[in-house]
Amino acid sequence: MRGASKSPAPRPQPTSAAKPAAVARQASERPVVLVVDDDNGVREALHLILDDDYVVLDVGDGRTALSIIRAQPVDLVLLDILMPEVDGIEILQELRTFAPTLPVIMMTAVKTVLTAVSAMKLGAHDYITKPFQDASLLASIRTALEARAGPRTMAGDGGEPGSASRSARANRILVVEGDLGWRAALAVTLGIVASVETASSLDEALNRLLKARPTCVILKPRRSSAEAARFLGAVHAQLPGCPALVISDDPHLQAALAWEPLNIRGVLRPPVAHAEVVDRMMAIALPGRDTNRSWPRLSLSVSAAIDHLGAHFGEDLNVATLAGVAGISASHLAHLFRAETGLTVRDYVTRVRVEITRDLLQHTDDTLAQIAAFVGFFDASHLARVFRQLQGQRPNACRRLARA
Repeated sequence: MRGASKSPAPRPQPTSAAKPAAVARQASERPVVLVVDDDNGVREALHLILDDDYVVLDVGDGRTALSIIRAQPVDLVLLDILMPEVDGIEILQELRTFAPTLPVIMMTAVKTVLTAVSAMKLGAHDYITKPFQDASLLASIRTALEARAGPRTMAGDGGEPGSASRSARANRILVVEGDLGWRAALAVTLGIVASVETASSLDEALNRLLKARPTCVILKPRRSSAEAARFLGAVHAQLPGCPALVISDDPHLQAALAWEPLNIRGVLRPPVAHAEVVDRMMAIALPGRDTNRSWPRLSLSVSAAIDHLGAHFGEDLNVATLAGVAGISASHLAHLFRAETGLTVRDYVTRVRVEITRDLLQHTDDTLAQIAAFVGFFDASHLARVFRQLQGQRPNACRRLARA
């Protein structure tokens, strides 16, 4: 939806005066996370990731952050390192003088050994590099909060839409081949509960295996069964505990005799609905567990809308269009979509388009204007703004890092 990709309205920045402790400590007792980053886009992106599970305060400088921490309860700080005037390392050092046990996760777009060592010596819980994966960031936050307070029920563990248990988020899923839109839609849906990476080819996937160390692989091969089998054999050799879900009508891969040596846990014959892939992935990733409250369970209507989006992401999509494909009313689809994915239809479409943009930046030489027209954004500047909000970096930086 060219209208669906609009960036969210600017959010007023909470301060200690505008957001007192009585408000921050809501009745739900959600943990309070303070985001400290001078980049408005990063702060807005973190709101999109964290608002469902946490009370999120955000400020643009370290001095204001210290004032808030002195004035009201804060459970965790996400602290950028590279900020004007006073950097994050200096803020962390001062923070440790009066809040020695407050968990702090450092953020930066440029990771160096020196800054990482400095942060860890000062007691930072973790150190993440932008752009970060939603699931990895959420897992780090949960680990930090639990390490400080012991096991505790976090917001969303009781079944709130879009939340996931810590065990679910520990999964790392690698989605290999298949169409561009199909990969992107799966990455967005499964990103609710796992860290997801995508690879456009078997060669790329092999190169990323040891770095990504996936706990599960989803493969929709475009080549012969022999090449797919060699890839799965390599995965099994390097990561014996990493099972695979295959989507193929090739009789050689359909044969059950091939499953054990290649660690295949299931083969689905295309065309297969988005919901069925997600359900089968749940059964493989979390065997024998009751995951209804954490893993996305998609209705046929929402699944049909997502399948259409994956194939027609560049068209003028909106709730009414997707509802027509699903065969239900627009209001019904909007309700189901939010309940089942934790995202509005608009947000979901935008995230899929940004995921496709990230893929194209890494694998093509297309200009940002060409990519914007292809994925359905109004223009290059609109795409750049939304991309930075969701990915935490500019499109050209994403391309440079991929090429490097």
